[in-house]
Amino acid sequence: MTTMMWFRSDLRTIDNPALHAATSDTDGATIAVFTITPAQWRRHDDAPIKIDFILRNLRALSADLAKLNIALKILTVDDFAAVPGALLKLATEYKCNRLVFNRQYELNERLRDEATEDLFRDANISTEAFTDQCIFEPGDLRTGSGNYYRVFTPFKRSWCSTCEQQPDRTVPLPKPKKQQSMLSKPDPVPGTREDFAFVRTEQNHWPHGEQHAKKRLAGFLNQHAEIYNDKRDLPGDDETSRLSPYLTAGVISLRTCVHQARQANAGSLDKGSPGIVQWISELVWREFYKHILVGYPRVSMHRPFQLETERIRWNNNDDHFRAWCTGKTGYSIVDAAMRQLAETGWMHNRLRMITAMFLTKNLFLDWRLGEQFFMRHLIDGDLAANNGGWQWSASTGTDAAPYFRVFNPTSQSRKCDPQGEFIRRYIPELSHIEDGSIHEPHSRPPLHRSEIDYPSPIVDHATTRAKAIEAFKRIRS
Repeated sequence: MTTMMWFRSDLRTIDNPALHAATSDTDGATIAVFTITPAQWRRHDDAPIKIDFILRNLRALSADLAKLNIALKILTVDDFAAVPGALLKLATEYKCNRLVFNRQYELNERLRDEATEDLFRDANISTEAFTDQCIFEPGDLRTGSGNYYRVFTPFKRSWCSTCEQQPDRTVPLPKPKKQQSMLSKPDPVPGTREDFAFVRTEQNHWPHGEQHAKKRLAGFLNQHAEIYNDKRDLPGDDETSRLSPYLTAGVISLRTCVHQARQANAGSLDKGSPGIVQWISELVWREFYKHILVGYPRVSMHRPFQLETERIRWNNNDDHFRAWCTGKTGYSIVDAAMRQLAETGWMHNRLRMITAMFLTKNLFLDWRLGEQFFMRHLIDGDLAANNGGWQWSASTGTDAAPYFRVFNPTSQSRKCDPQGEFIRRYIPELSHIEDGSIHEPHSRPPLHRSEIDYPSPIVDHATTRAKAIEAFKRIRS
């Protein structure tokens, strides 16, 4: 039997369900394929830094597959509509009997996969899909009334209890078997794409390859996980795992992360080390949002989870949006966060909440503008996590922040960056400002304000907070 392994957001050989299935037949052969779809990437607002990361990891994956006698073929087509036909042509060329892949849960991806399965079925080639991005296939965990969960806490409770009942769920798969011979030579992986031009610097260079991802996970669990609960909201400290780009591209599996965290926590998922338990909870959040994509597909179509919030009339202010995008709002923690995103392609999770709530509650701009901007700049841009986070902050989503809870960016700044170290790193024009004033530079005496080339706040927090709360009250009356 000859099997085609279709790689997508699972760019690794270790603990890969579809690859494991493809190589399980010792008498068979395997050919691997990845589809490059530039028009679709643009349609999905994928960031140049994300595409660069994918291509670098593809090159590493191709080398790892070659050691298993599996050649990685590269198909370049415009968009998802052209994918099924291109795959079938390749499968026919290599006389494949079977196509295997790991499921994706975004709506366009699911429609593409369904079209591929139909086409292969008509050609008498079997297809098999596997659960990989989640521990549980969306729909496996349901409420007592049989619905998809809408709230995270009961979802997590069900997730943990079912993992306890089915411990094999979190155990990684063994290494794939080396094939007897290689069917073809690997295709060269593009070094870059002009339509996704990206200038890599040392600061925003994220090392590629699953071996690096494994080392990063081990380093986090050994050195940082115990204090993660205490330090995770401090962007000036480097105490987070920074594994999100690797999880998004599938360079490391969610299952491997859960398994190793569980081992480091004496086998427990929800008791024991507060830091490890909290980090596992963050992994469950990623899965929760994948389930939401399937249970409530409207969130893949630019619609809010809370349908009544479609009645909100957001502001239309290009100047405010531009100031937010460029880190010139006059709120130092917001501006430092936005500049971190521009410089590194990544933003600390607490800062994602602060900047998102500032855009949607203080500037009262449509959350979809911020969601798109993040996707166009994030190396870890993931529809489920990004959409879920934005809708949480905008109070339009599942398990959302109550509309009357609006972060005060100045008090958040004092709490998350008390000495101003993070702010100084990304706003050099404030580097000489004393600790107490750096959180609101323009509260200093007029004489001292002239010492800095930094904008005044573009809105007043208290005034805009009251207006946002009133707008949400109106749609509920």
